[in-house]
Amino acid sequence: MNSVFIYSSKFDTYSLGDSHPFKPYKVSMVYELCYRYGLFDHPWITIKEPLPATEEVLEEYHSREYLDALKGANSGSFDFTMINYGLGTSDNPVFKGVFDFSLLVAGATTMAAELLVSGEADTIFSPVGGLHHGGYAHAEGFCYINDIVIAIQRLLRKGHSRILYVDIDAHHGNGVQDAFYHTNKVLVLSLHQNGESLYPGTGFVDEMGEGKGYGYTVNLPLPEYTDDESYVRAFMAVYPSLVKAYQPQCVVAQIGLDTLKKDPLTNLRLTNNGYAQVLKEIRKSSSKLIALGGGGYSVPDVVRGWTLAWAIMNSIEPEDPYQGMVGSALYSHDRGGAENLYDPVHAISPVLRKDVDAYIDSNITSIREKIFPVLGID
Repeated sequence: MNSVFIYSSKFDTYSLGDSHPFKPYKVSMVYELCYRYGLFDHPWITIKEPLPATEEVLEEYHSREYLDALKGANSGSFDFTMINYGLGTSDNPVFKGVFDFSLLVAGATTMAAELLVSGEADTIFSPVGGLHHGGYAHAEGFCYINDIVIAIQRLLRKGHSRILYVDIDAHHGNGVQDAFYHTNKVLVLSLHQNGESLYPGTGFVDEMGEGKGYGYTVNLPLPEYTDDESYVRAFMAVYPSLVKAYQPQCVVAQIGLDTLKKDPLTNLRLTNNGYAQVLKEIRKSSSKLIALGGGGYSVPDVVRGWTLAWAIMNSIEPEDPYQGMVGSALYSHDRGGAENLYDPVHAISPVLRKDVDAYIDSNITSIREKIFPVLGID
């Protein structure tokens, strides 16, 4: 194994606004907590600082007209024509350095793709990547670009013809789905809170791809109040079968943590215990993995969860040598190991579970009846 954690303190210099839920600085908090738990102290692990991408890299997916508008917003000044490109909204405010920030995100994620292609690394984590809502010619959902699409397109051009993209963010990754809806070279799987109750209002089970891509888009929407037990059961009902049938050459995972019950923008009921179980299955599914952070808006909980994610990716048991010496609100237990990072166990009531599971079972049945046969799954 050769692992790379992609990090730059320059992410801390960008802000979408004090009241905006997306906080780029959380990458530094993840870095610091991983350092505290000894998760970089292994010979196969390297930390690399990304350089900003060039504008030409963004043009690999985005329209020139949109990029001109985004570049024009870099000063932090807004004009009303920007609204045509989704800029200047409450979700995607214009802020000083917005174009520079987008270039840095793209630089980090394309670095991950190049490290994988070159063979320099087989496991890469870029916590600020994963902007899965970004459109070809517009910003939306806190996403000014779509670094995921750019990276996957690069992997396709450089010899990977079967890529599994798995998205466990609470919000449906509509931008990535749109980009690969007509191809069988990328299998897109998304588990998310259903579009009936959460932005972006897409990702229903009957969105299955078109043309050569029919059956290669798999959506498993979840009802509100889905907890660890129901979430893990849903994931395991489809993911291992898809992996076995598709035999991906690599996995690109968007591992957003807005599924947690403490998240202020969503209404699922996960803890990072269920999240960790799913990450272990993703890790097991391929020797080549690119993980991208995505969403998550309860910052201390996201920091702990992504620290756990890095440990899981590298099969490391976290240990805190400073336990009892340095206090922090991030730590709530007395012991200095992985126990400090895990959430308390939470489960919904049996009455509520009956309704949650009935909704999930209906969607699993639909996937098994309509998608599994296309992929040759019995």
